[in-house]
Amino acid sequence: MPEIVLSGCAPEPLMSYLKALGVFRLVAEQADPDAHLSWGGGAARLHSLFDRERLTEFFLERYRPTPIVAPWNGASGFYGGGAESLNRIAASTTDRLALYRETIAVLRTFVPENKPKDEQKELLLARCRSELADAIVPWLDTCFALTEEGPSYFPLLGTGGNDGRLDFTNNFMQRLADVLAFTDGERPPVQSKHWLAAALWADTLVSLSESAIGQFDPGGIGGANGIQGKFEASSRVNPWDFVLMIEGSLLLAGAVTRRLGANTMGRAVFPFCVDSLAVGYGSASANEETTDGSRSELWLPLWTEPATFAEVKHLFAEGRAQLGRRQARNALEFALAVNLLGVSRGVKAFCRYGFLKRNGLAFLAAPLGRIEATFRPQARLLDDPPLTEWTDRLRAACRDKDKTPARYQTALRQIDRSMFAFATRSEQGNDAKYLLDVLRSLGRAERTLATGLAFCKDKHLRPLQGLDPQWLEQADDGSPEFRLAAGLAGIRAAKKGEVGPLRVFLEEVAVTSFVNWKPGSTSAVWSQQPLAVNLAAVFRRRLMDAFRSGQVGVPLESPRPVRLTDVIAFFNEETDDDKLHDLLWGLIAVKSMEDVQPEADDELWAPLEFALPRLLVQPCSLVPKDGRWGLSNETKPNVLPDPDVFHVLASGRPDAVEQCVDRAARRLKSGGLLVTGCRNRYRAGKSLGVTSPCRPERLLAALLLPLSPRDLERIANGVLYPPELEE
Repeated sequence: MPEIVLSGCAPEPLMSYLKALGVFRLVAEQADPDAHLSWGGGAARLHSLFDRERLTEFFLERYRPTPIVAPWNGASGFYGGGAESLNRIAASTTDRLALYRETIAVLRTFVPENKPKDEQKELLLARCRSELADAIVPWLDTCFALTEEGPSYFPLLGTGGNDGRLDFTNNFMQRLADVLAFTDGERPPVQSKHWLAAALWADTLVSLSESAIGQFDPGGIGGANGIQGKFEASSRVNPWDFVLMIEGSLLLAGAVTRRLGANTMGRAVFPFCVDSLAVGYGSASANEETTDGSRSELWLPLWTEPATFAEVKHLFAEGRAQLGRRQARNALEFALAVNLLGVSRGVKAFCRYGFLKRNGLAFLAAPLGRIEATFRPQARLLDDPPLTEWTDRLRAACRDKDKTPARYQTALRQIDRSMFAFATRSEQGNDAKYLLDVLRSLGRAERTLATGLAFCKDKHLRPLQGLDPQWLEQADDGSPEFRLAAGLAGIRAAKKGEVGPLRVFLEEVAVTSFVNWKPGSTSAVWSQQPLAVNLAAVFRRRLMDAFRSGQVGVPLESPRPVRLTDVIAFFNEETDDDKLHDLLWGLIAVKSMEDVQPEADDELWAPLEFALPRLLVQPCSLVPKDGRWGLSNETKPNVLPDPDVFHVLASGRPDAVEQCVDRAARRLKSGGLLVTGCRNRYRAGKSLGVTSPCRPERLLAALLLPLSPRDLERIANGVLYPPELEE
C-alpha cells in the first residue's frame, strides 16, 4: 500500500496525536477498511489506497462527521445559549450530516428543559447510552463510564465533554461549519482545503481561526506575552485540527466491564489512564498529584510496524499496562510495566501527558516526555511485594497533604523520583547507579518514619523489611560506602541473644520473624547527630549490653566482613558519610545475607591508633604460624578486651586517643604481645606518645566495622613483634 507521511500529525502535542488517530479511524471506517497506521520519523504514517490528493478529496467531499453531542452540559446548545451551531446542523440538508440530525432529533424528545443536575444528569447519561444509535456509543464511552458509584469522567475530555465553561461538542459543531457545507450542492468554504493541508501535511501557512482550543494544544491557547506587539494573544486553532482531534478521541473509549474491581478507582476504567505523580519533569509539584479533585495522566502508545484498525482498536480497548498480576495504577507503576514488558507487544514507546493546572484554574495536557519500551529485568526489584506494599501504605498515609507533615511527603517523593529515574533513563547499563539512588531514598524514608512512631501507629505503617537479597548484588556500585554499609547492616544478634542485631540500635524495633515497632526500646541510640557520632554510640551500647549479659567484648559477627582498605578509608574520613548513612538504613531492610568474604587487599598497614584497640574489640587467640601471628579457634584467648580501653574515648579528654592507645598497648602486653618499636618505652613505663588527628568518635565508629579473621591477622602482624621462631 502507498505510505503517506502525515507530517502534521506528530506524537506531541496531544491534539496532534489524537488528530492522527482521527484520520486513521475515519479512513478505515468510511473508505478503506484495509488501512494501516504506524509511527516513525516523528510523525504518523498512513498506509492505505489513498494518496495525498484522494485523501484530501475524501475529507472535503465524503467525510461523514460523527455526532458529537453532550446534552448533559449547559453549553451544549440544548439549553438556550449557544444553540446556533446545533440548530444549523439540525436544519442542514446534506446526507453527510444525516446521522447527526437524527441524533439531535432523538435527544430533543427526552432532554429536560433545563440543565440536569445530580441524579437527573445520571439518568440522562444512562438514557443517552441506551437509546442513541450504536455509532454514537464510542463517543459516550469516551466521555464517561457509568459505575456503581456514579458516572466517572475521562480526563481526556474534562468532565464529560467540557472543560469548565468550554464545551468541546459545541466547538466541534462550530468548526464543522468552518470546513464543511451544510446544504446539498453547496461547496465547502474556500479556506477549508488550505486548513486541511496544513492539518495533514504541515507544509502550508494559513491564518488560524480565532476560537478556543482547550487543553489539547498548550502552545495555541494564547495568553499574556503570547504574541509580539500585544500584551495578550487570543486562542487560535486550525478548524480541521479540532475536528480530527475530537474524531480521534473516540478510539480511547473506556472498557468498564474488564477493569472494574473492588479496589479500582473510577478513572482507571479508561485506557492508559493512571494516577499522576509529580516526577519526571522539571516543573513537578506535589500539588499536581492525583487527588479526589484533580486529574490523571495519559500514556499514549507509539508503534513502528503498520497496524490495522482492528489491532489499534484492540490496543486501546485493552489498555494493557500490567505490573505483576495487577494493572498499573500510577505513573511510576506504568513506567515499571514498560520496563518489564507488561505492555502490548509491538509498542515501542509511550508519550506521557499530564493534565496540569498551568493557565489559572484551567488544565493543560502538558507533554511530560517519551518513555521507550526497554526490557530491564532489574526493575523486578522495585515490584517486589514487600516493597510495593510498604510504599502503598506510605502513599495512602500521605494522601491528605494538608494534614501530613512535610517530611513524610518529602520522603515519599524522593522514592518516587529515584524509582522513576531508574525506569525512564535513556542509557543502557549502569543499573547499579540508579538502584543505589532508590536504596538511598528508601533508607532516608525509613529513618524519617523511625522518628515519628505516633504517625506510624496512626497510619498503620510498619518498618521497611523483607527486601530481596538481590539488592546486595544489583545495587552494588563497587564503592567503599556500599561495602561498609552492607557489613554494618549484616551485624547479627549475639549467640546468647542478649545483644540484638544492628537494627535494634538504629530504631525502636523488635526483630523476630518480622520487624515491628517497639516504642521505648532502650537499645536504640541513633539520633540526628553525624554518622560517626551515631556509630560510636552504637559501639558503646553494644559493649554495655554485652557486658550486662556476661559476654566479653563487642559482638560484631557479620556475613559480610568489610575490607581493611575500606575501614582505613573511613577512619581517615575519605568516604562519603551521607551516602554511607543512607545505604546503611536501606540495607538493614534486606531479609537475609549470604556469607561473603572480602577480597584480599594489597599489603596495607593500619594506623597504630586504630590497630591496637581493634585487636581488643573481641576475644582472640593469637598463636605463632610460620613465624607470624595467626588466629586460632582451638586455644584459649590470650587477649581479652578491656572496657577501659574504649571508655576513655567517650570521656571528652583532649588526649583521649593517646590514652586509648596506651591502655590498649598495656593490655596486649599482659597477654604477651608487644607493640613493635616500643620495648624500651614499656620498660620505662612511658606513654607510646602517639599523636593522631583522628577524633575519638571517629575511632569508635571505625571499631564497629566488622573485619575478617584474615584482616585481623594482618593488623596483628603489622603492629606486633613477631613470635620467636623455634630452632
